[in-house]
Amino acid sequence: MATPIRMLPLNALRSFDAAARHLSFAAAAGELGVTPSAVSVQVRRLEEWVGSPLFVRGHRSISLSVAGKRLAPQLTSLFTAMQRLVAQVADLDATSLQISAMPSFASKWVAPRMASFALAHPEIQVRITASDPRSDFDRDGIDIGLRYGDGDYPDLHAELVSPAVAFPVCSPALAARVAGEPAAIDADQLLHDESSLVAPGLPTWSAWFAKAGVSRRAEGAGPLFSNSHMALSAAIAGQGFALGLAPLVDEDLATGRLVKPFDIELPSPFGFWLVCRRDRLEEPKIAAFRSWVTAQVRQAQPSPA
Repeated sequence: MATPIRMLPLNALRSFDAAARHLSFAAAAGELGVTPSAVSVQVRRLEEWVGSPLFVRGHRSISLSVAGKRLAPQLTSLFTAMQRLVAQVADLDATSLQISAMPSFASKWVAPRMASFALAHPEIQVRITASDPRSDFDRDGIDIGLRYGDGDYPDLHAELVSPAVAFPVCSPALAARVAGEPAAIDADQLLHDESSLVAPGLPTWSAWFAKAGVSRRAEGAGPLFSNSHMALSAAIAGQGFALGLAPLVDEDLATGRLVKPFDIELPSPFGFWLVCRRDRLEEPKIAAFRSWVTAQVRQAQPSPA
């Protein structure tokens, strides 16, 4: 006999779903807004209910048991379907736009321009999540992704927002000190972006010095930052030279917070992409944001002489 819906331990199922996706009670607790012990209690309750362990518990880690592996993916799919259904009934899906963007692109390109989108589309509430890892559009409820990559996004629609070009940027005071001479940059003034090391061929200081004709080993000197946003913030503060990416540095260059002391540039094999599900291209909110992005890029391009 099937269990009546009212008898299902829904809180326990939600806790298990979050813990299974994160493989962490602490991360699941953060998502659900409860304590890790509360998640653990709910998972134990569900295990008692099904009569089988759902996790294999290690000293500092957990993994799914055989029963857990059977339950987890289908449960996540069911919660996703319920979320969509409720959103449709409440008419929330048409007025809320969920965007996942890499932190530097979100803060340096999207955020400074969002006022114009809000002015053109006051009926759409935008929520931007800054995240380096790729999002699962179904599981995470994401409508649009803004990524820095090679354009290889299987089974998704991907359109190039802008190619990326790298060149040194710094404060006006530091630019005056080097006076247009790449060799005048001290090694300890180099600000490194760790994200440039994720794939071969991405712009690095060593590659830039080679193109500038300066014999210098750049690795191992100067501070290393986990993302370009932090490196650019340090450059704005006058702490050194960052290898900036256009269009991420466009606003800082326009306001004078940063300057471009050399003309030597490195094209990146990666670009900035807008990604979404192919079957949702014509949804009004997604179509509106795509058109807005295209207009913003067009406005930022220099006018022909």
